[in-house]
Amino acid sequence: MQPGGQAPKTPYSLPGIALGLSIGGLCICLSSLLGGIFGIVALRRIGREPQLRGRGLAIAAIVVAVGLVPFQLGMLAAIAIPNFIRYQARAKQSECKTNLRAIFRAQQTYQAEHGRAAKQFSELDVSIPPANRYAYLLASGALHPVDARYGAHSPVDPVDVARRQSTGLEGRFVAACIGNIDPDATLDVWTISDEDERLPDGTSVPAGTPRNQVNDILQ
Repeated sequence: MQPGGQAPKTPYSLPGIALGLSIGGLCICLSSLLGGIFGIVALRRIGREPQLRGRGLAIAAIVVAVGLVPFQLGMLAAIAIPNFIRYQARAKQSECKTNLRAIFRAQQTYQAEHGRAAKQFSELDVSIPPANRYAYLLASGALHPVDARYGAHSPVDPVDVARRQSTGLEGRFVAACIGNIDPDATLDVWTISDEDERLPDGTSVPAGTPRNQVNDILQ
């Protein structure tokens, strides 16, 4: 017996483990969750068995676990929000690629019938669905603007965009789409051509395949 007639305290390791796990939440979110749970379990057992040591450690484990919640939510938001924005932007890019392929197929039909590349969208049997986030343009300078709710003007010179893809456009077909699909000021630019192209790294881009000139998601 200890002085005063009190029974000696019995060592109890769970509160220390709980505190260690809670502090570990600074690096691993699940660790603090386990620490808080173990702290509650330890505290309840100590309440039933007062001779066990570690009440203070169990309380500290719970306090640390709860205190880390705002920090962990901030970390998750910092990771999740940019990833969600990029996911949304990639989904928006599918609009551009789908419409460029439709424009290319319509151009192939027009070329077969008229022996030349189309110079106006009205010459092509293709319809850009409403709510388009991209401006669509041909090498001739013909422009299909962005839907008014996303900005009614083309952000760059459409002729310049098309001409930068190659030299000697006479008789060739080049179409492009340009849009701003995330919060920054960088534009997303894609092109499609009726000739095979080769990227600077040597990768081949077959005719009729959308080519990403500027990736707004990565800027």
